[in-house]
Amino acid sequence: MDDMSGVFTSTTERTAWNIAARHLARGQKDPVMMIVDGIEEERRRCIELLQAAAGGGAEIPAFMADPDHQW
Repeated sequence: MDDMSGVFTSTTERTAWNIAARHLARGQKDPVMMIVDGIEEERRRCIELLQAAAGGGAEIPAFMADPDHQW
């Protein structure tokens, strides 16, 4: 279990700071790119969770892997 007595009160905060720090360390200052990075990271995590729960051969819905997928 995470120790919530430190600087960050949640894993969400820790992830947000991690993403922001990576971008700022590269000299990037565009908050939109930071948010895009966070959304894509969360999408990858959701796909990994789905594969872990349903098995390696699980079919990933097209719209989940590619949100710009045309129906």
